Amino acid sequence: MSQFLTRRSGNVSEQSGVLSGANPMVVNASDPLTLAIIQIVIIVAFTRLLHLGLKRIRQPRVISEVIGGIILGPSVLGHIPGYMNSVFPTTSLTYLNLLANLGLLLYLFIVGLELNPTMIRKSIKSVITISASGIILPFALGVGVAYGLYDSTGNQQVVDSKNANVIHEVPFASFLLFICVAMAITAFPVLARILSELKLMRTPVGSCALSSAVGDDITAWILLALVIAIINASNYLTALYSFLICTAWTLIVGFIIRPILLKLIVLTNSNQTSPSTLMVAITLSIVLLSGFITNIIGIHYIFGGFIIGVILPHEGGFAVALTEKIEDLINVLFIPIYFTLSGLKTNISDLGASGWGWVVLVIIVAMLGKITGCTLAARTTGLTFREALTVGVFMSCKGLVELIILNVGYDASIINSKVFSIMVIMALVTTFLTTPLATYLYPTQYQKQMENQRRKDLESKESPHSKDDLRLLVVLNKVENLPAMVTFVQLLQHNNVLNNKSTLKNSEEESELSITKAMKPISVHVLRLVELTQRMSAVMKFNEISETILHDPIMNMFSAISQVSSVKVDAKLSVASPKDFCPEITDRIQDADINLVIIPWGGAGEIVDTPIDNDDHAPREKKHTSPHVANFVQGIFNEAANYASVGVFVDRGLGSFDSNTRTIPNPMGYLHVFIPFFGGADDREALNFAFKLLESPNVNINVLRIIKSEQPTDHDVTLKPETQIEIPDDEKDRPSLDRQISTISISEAVENQENKEDESFLEKNLKSKTGYPARNARISYQEISSNTPIQTAVERAREIVNRKDLVIVGRSRHSHANERHHHGEFRELIKNLGSYGNDTYKSLGYVSEAFLVGGVKASLLVLQAKNVEVEKI
Repeated sequence: MSQFLTRRSGNVSEQSGVLSGANPMVVNASDPLTLAIIQIVIIVAFTRLLHLGLKRIRQPRVISEVIGGIILGPSVLGHIPGYMNSVFPTTSLTYLNLLANLGLLLYLFIVGLELNPTMIRKSIKSVITISASGIILPFALGVGVAYGLYDSTGNQQVVDSKNANVIHEVPFASFLLFICVAMAITAFPVLARILSELKLMRTPVGSCALSSAVGDDITAWILLALVIAIINASNYLTALYSFLICTAWTLIVGFIIRPILLKLIVLTNSNQTSPSTLMVAITLSIVLLSGFITNIIGIHYIFGGFIIGVILPHEGGFAVALTEKIEDLINVLFIPIYFTLSGLKTNISDLGASGWGWVVLVIIVAMLGKITGCTLAARTTGLTFREALTVGVFMSCKGLVELIILNVGYDASIINSKVFSIMVIMALVTTFLTTPLATYLYPTQYQKQMENQRRKDLESKESPHSKDDLRLLVVLNKVENLPAMVTFVQLLQHNNVLNNKSTLKNSEEESELSITKAMKPISVHVLRLVELTQRMSAVMKFNEISETILHDPIMNMFSAISQVSSVKVDAKLSVASPKDFCPEITDRIQDADINLVIIPWGGAGEIVDTPIDNDDHAPREKKHTSPHVANFVQGIFNEAANYASVGVFVDRGLGSFDSNTRTIPNPMGYLHVFIPFFGGADDREALNFAFKLLESPNVNINVLRIIKSEQPTDHDVTLKPETQIEIPDDEKDRPSLDRQISTISISEAVENQENKEDESFLEKNLKSKTGYPARNARISYQEISSNTPIQTAVERAREIVNRKDLVIVGRSRHSHANERHHHGEFRELIKNLGSYGNDTYKSLGYVSEAFLVGGVKASLLVLQAKNVEVEKI
């Protein structure tokens, strides 16, 4: 019994908590997770904090992870007495290494997934030329570096990284081959992220560098496998056998396992939907099995994971979907541990003067060899010298692949700690310099210059657009916006016949006659926006845009429209960070010569699910406007309007469920469109757009011009709230955008000029009865005076349109006269009815805000005319 109690008390002491006097900072073999959790939290938190600062200068996350490891290790904090023994004791690193190496195996699997072999096939000649040059010259220069490092750093004998009592003899041939491979490598994963961040993936420079990096990486991994086989084998014959067995396993994976996986993917329907749980389990099991096989034959387990990643199919979006399922855990938890451990192994304080001299020399040789070799090869592919030099800079990026190789060499006792530190610093510096050097050599202005020069001949052969042609760009970034935008585009589509019968009024006989009107062509461009994040799956989507477009529901819907109607649809997908959404849209406008952009509004007016017990049967609206949405929309109005007219579409059920009849309306039924006209360029643009809707035979348009009267009239209206409108607390506290309602003093000449332009426009199109819009029986025009023009317009809209209909308004940000006349009334309206929030007004304008709060149920299109200077008010 006493022996049992003794054993029992011993177990309690090992598993006891801090209340029993246990120290969580002491390594406990029976409970290693306690200290490991502390170490992991420190590593993840510290490296993320570093990345917050480094990402501002466009540095990849691997930089912060390695620098974080160097700071946490013996080089910096290690000088604090007792720090390393307390936080990162040597015995505890075994458990961290287990987690890190498991994560590394899975990470190399994702790297293999990211390497799409089709990228090489598209430009095989240039890939072979640049990759070969980018390996041969650095390889040759690496021979000289290896000779110097081998003797000066004492690398003839290397202490075992796991057991300090064991010393390995390192043959110079193995050391030479390893250093040459390390000098010749290019980090494909990091390069892909840098190119995505700089928006160069679709440029000749970006596609050339990325494709060449794929070939470079595959070659380097093969050479590294050969190096490890040589160093782990007892003789060269054994090394040859190991390499041949690895080659045989690769062939088995490619010709036996891959076909089986393809059939399983189809059977589990993982190529059409998200990979099933069963398919994920099978795939990961094969990854672990492949890693086990390559490890026991004397290569390295990471090669097993890499091979499986390369052979998995990219068709159907399987590779991207599988990456999305596993990447967060790997990138957030495992990989920071791995690269921080690299930093912990790096002790820069022991380098000395000669060591730092070697650091400088190795950096110069590594960059000189890569840049020179790749630049000369890129010039032969037709790139200019500046573009070719930029390709060379990109190919000199070492990144995390270099660090993985260095860790493999260090763990295999090919290099000692001093050589490891020198090479780690080289990898960090070359990766750090890639973005600033590329930005300097290949700025945006030069990119535009070369792009215009290459398109000049092509554009001269194409027939120019007519100014009357409608070239519409529809911007989509959410799937829920799709139905409304499809309905909206269908309103503009032509009939399948070339002519359209329109019923017109004869002004003299007051009779209706049928006149055939030739229809103007319309082309619809769709820009699908996908957010670019640090996730590998986002970069894979960017790399495989054609495959992403093929399986994107929004792209498929608009492609279907082009097949069943006369609308020409050109769908593009852009993967960019949210801050680059506006430049992406502006670039697309210029590339396609767009004259109208339509953006769905994601704030007030967005339809959400209706509760079943709602007696209203009407869609509820989100009156809470996200500041990100508001800033995005305002940015489009400010930037894109320099090149095209801009419209923001607030969907409230266009052509959808009719709450009055409780039936679904006929898609070919009449659509009522209401346009209030107060004056100004934006209101004229709203009318111009409405005239285009007349080409659809099922559209009725009501135009109401309201002239501001200083005296009370019979048309005056004062709107009162039906229910009290509450504004969310966070909306009240949110800081406003850069616009405020204020009184503007304008000259009489400016106001007279605006009135003259309005009168000329109305006379030409609606008053004279000579133009097509005025003679169409489906458009009515009325002109009234009111002391409350905004409220009168809102009241008239409530009488004319329902939820399935449409109201088109000008943004009215550029009419000085309107703003002077209406700002007082608008203040009073907001006081009576409440507001959708400061951000809504700042983005859409005061007229739109009035229609939103005034109880108008119809959808709203807010238009701003092209080339109208945005003034702060």
